[in-house]
Amino acid sequence: MVEYLVVGAGPAGLQMGRFLHRAGRDYVIVEAGSEPAGFFREFPRHRVLSTDDNSLFDGVPFARYSKRAFPDADDLVRYLEDFARPLNVRYNTRVSDLGQARHIILATGKKPYLPGIPGIEHAETYASASTDPTEYAGKRVLIIGRGHSAFETADNIAGTARLTHTVGRTVQRIAKDGNEFVATIDGTGELRYDKVIVCAGFRRDTSLDVPHAHIITGDSIKAIRHAARALHRTLEAEHHGVPWPHRKLRNRPDSLAATVADRARQIPEGLADVVVPQGQHALIYDEMPSSERNGFVVTRTQVRHYRKNELIAVERRLHRKPLERFFSQQLAVPCIA
Repeated sequence: MVEYLVVGAGPAGLQMGRFLHRAGRDYVIVEAGSEPAGFFREFPRHRVLSTDDNSLFDGVPFARYSKRAFPDADDLVRYLEDFARPLNVRYNTRVSDLGQARHIILATGKKPYLPGIPGIEHAETYASASTDPTEYAGKRVLIIGRGHSAFETADNIAGTARLTHTVGRTVQRIAKDGNEFVATIDGTGELRYDKVIVCAGFRRDTSLDVPHAHIITGDSIKAIRHAARALHRTLEAEHHGVPWPHRKLRNRPDSLAATVADRARQIPEGLADVVVPQGQHALIYDEMPSSERNGFVVTRTQVRHYRKNELIAVERRLHRKPLERFFSQQLAVPCIA
């Protein structure tokens, strides 16, 4: 029996492990593979990351491993290997019994997604298609997808392929006709190709999901590290009596507006700052789960005001003047010019 069982030694699992390790909790990270960062050893296929913001909290900056705007994926693998060294990780370990922990944290990463298009089984996938541009020389190639994996694949073969079409959800079906593929595309009709590659992105692996498990996920390492920190703070508050970190600011419309206007641009997707007025001051709790229903809940797109868990007002103009008027109305104090 362990207090915290973390499944997966990718960025999410390692980030949670670092928080638990620093807090002195009883934990173990289990990883089916023999090394950490299994996803990034295979993806992206063309080994170029889409951003240089790949640092985790409480580690050395990723910039020590690469200063390129679009780093090599192998640099991230080295970074995560070093990040994992002080942590309690058991490799080559598959989970068979999730009942061996008081708290289960699933950080199992993602798998390539196959859309439900009739005939999709005839296509190659992002994971299986060749990365050698010469194999596409003189060929007509259809790429299904409009995300990073689709565009990196298109960029890789553009110099050798006869033509490359990148389409999203408009493909209705795919049929095999001899050595050719016939794709029916909404608004275009039937077009013929020599190769079809599905690059429809990734979906989280849900094979281990159980009702009582906590899940860490995100579309980037930035989103993952913030989601892991929010979950750790939640667990610390609920099970160990550690208050959620907060700071004070003046409970005045101008002060609240200035803080919220600045913070709204920084809040990750799926999280929210919560501002709770208390007399002369207001307490601000950074990056809580956006399901919070207390005080002013600030996300990237709006401010929601709750009173006794009831939504009473919403402001979507996240600039200082509109926010100042909003807080003046909600706090029932005059607007400060």
